[in-house]
Amino acid sequence: MGLPGGSGKEEWLMAEFSAASAADVDVILDMICARMAWMDERGLRQWNATDYFGCYPRAYFEEGAARGDFYLLKEEGRPVGAVALFEKDGRWDDDPAYFYVHHLTTRPGHAGAGAAMLRFAEDLGRRRGKRGIRLDSAVDNPRLSAYYEDLGYPAVSTFLEGLYEGVRRVKYLDLPLAFCRAEGENLEELWEIEGQCFPENEMCLRENFERRLAQCPDHFLLLRRTDSGEICAFLSDIRSDAPHLAGGGWEDAVGPERPSGLSGAGLCLHAAAPAHRRSAAHGPFAHGAHLPRPPAALLQRLRLSAGGAGPVPVGRDAVV
Repeated sequence: MGLPGGSGKEEWLMAEFSAASAADVDVILDMICARMAWMDERGLRQWNATDYFGCYPRAYFEEGAARGDFYLLKEEGRPVGAVALFEKDGRWDDDPAYFYVHHLTTRPGHAGAGAAMLRFAEDLGRRRGKRGIRLDSAVDNPRLSAYYEDLGYPAVSTFLEGLYEGVRRVKYLDLPLAFCRAEGENLEELWEIEGQCFPENEMCLRENFERRLAQCPDHFLLLRRTDSGEICAFLSDIRSDAPHLAGGGWEDAVGPERPSGLSGAGLCLHAAAPAHRRSAAHGPFAHGAHLPRPPAALLQRLRLSAGGAGPVPVGRDAVV
């Protein structure tokens, strides 16, 4: 895998980042030992000042490589860095929506390799649908803290594990998303998302949902992943004759196109599970300026949402 655009260090554009195998364990251990020697030379106390290989024996690396947890960075075919990307981490909450970075090491003399590996990990995380990258650093290592801060990994909390006092850090990933119009062929996928977001007693009746999509497709705005084509969220204008949805507060947003006899309800954001995809969908929908020629019928409602109006519950009385 080549480094994605905007990576900074041009010399790493042609580097290779790929999963390590059990046959690469010797190379990984050799790089860690070389980095420990580098720490000794500079009077630094990190891995070299702990029982590192007592905690992480060779078998640990062999098992991790066999599972596909370890990755190598190669420059002109030669390994110059290694990192583990786990999907669970007891120092956090074991949320698989993230990659957890551990054992990040580079061969001394290859400046920029560590940052390049993190960018590779971020790109891989986007393609795997991860919400972000999590890692930790020692509280008493201001140089490493500044390094991670510069790369976009701010501190979010601290923890104590034995004698190790650590700082948890996270970088949230922007998924490759784009807005598009709804079409009748999207019905099944949109209906599935509707079911993921609401319990059955709060869902719009399918017949009404289908009719609304057929008659008013411009009242739907979809958020689709550009890499997989998956619809991860949709914004829906709601029409109902329910009294609690009537009133002047909605009149300005709805406009004159409101069907006779019905009140307009603002916006309802539906986002597909899992939860991290729901969180990722809210940001793009809250910024109307990013919309590529959005449907006119939704733009006013989108601005209302950006101003702080929350989603409106949809009951079985929702009609076209």
